[in-house]
Amino acid sequence: MVRSKSWLAGLASILGSVCMLLALPSASEASAAQDLAKAKDKGKVAFVLVTEPGASGVAEAEGVIRDAVKKSKKATMILLDRSKPENAELVSRYRLSGPQIPVVLVFASNGALAGGALVGGMTSERLLGMVPAKREAELIGLLQSGQAVLVLASRKDMAGEPEAFRACEKARELSTGKLSIVRVEMDDRDEQAFMRKLRIDAGSAKPVTVVISSRGQVTGAFEGLAEPAALVLASTKVGGGCAPGACKPGTPACKPR
Repeated sequence: MVRSKSWLAGLASILGSVCMLLALPSASEASAAQDLAKAKDKGKVAFVLVTEPGASGVAEAEGVIRDAVKKSKKATMILLDRSKPENAELVSRYRLSGPQIPVVLVFASNGALAGGALVGGMTSERLLGMVPAKREAELIGLLQSGQAVLVLASRKDMAGEPEAFRACEKARELSTGKLSIVRVEMDDRDEQAFMRKLRIDAGSAKPVTVVISSRGQVTGAFEGLAEPAALVLASTKVGGGCAPGACKPGTPACKPR
């Protein structure tokens, strides 16, 4: 049977469209970075499971993450196949080509990478324990953007608190944009673990300002009013303990506090 040229042209057009669709990566393959962006936009913690074809333990890891998501108030799971070309940018950015897999990366609700661990022996409780509180996540994000940070811990109506904050603001002004400020409420139960990591006494009667350099090193701590110039000077020092989420094992000149 002879087909008309118009029919054949139409068939060719349809087949061409189908081929183009088949050539495109599926939504799940192409959306690891997009899913991270969506999680950040929604203020969700993201547990990213890094895998590749043939990796063992993936099903078990997914089970642990799903349990953590169920227990969390606001979290999601994202699968990242590091063998897919569309994930190459994320693999490069977070140096995922070498580590043993499967591995889980924990991204805070503001999109900052808060930590990661191999899934062997991983539990949902341990995974949830890696999720930083709001102010700690804020600090991690600022450090990862290259900022030095002043963490000011105080209470509402605390004597000297307004002056301590003004000193931080003046230091930020003197640093010409190289310093940021993170304010922590000493009585906030969610931030107690964060303050312990920075050795801030939550029972202090005075404001406490901790200085963290852009390299993620704790380079100063001041109780009460600190001179703005001293805060700026401390922020440029090298050495000291590691701020939460800042230093990796083996980082030169960054020893545990």
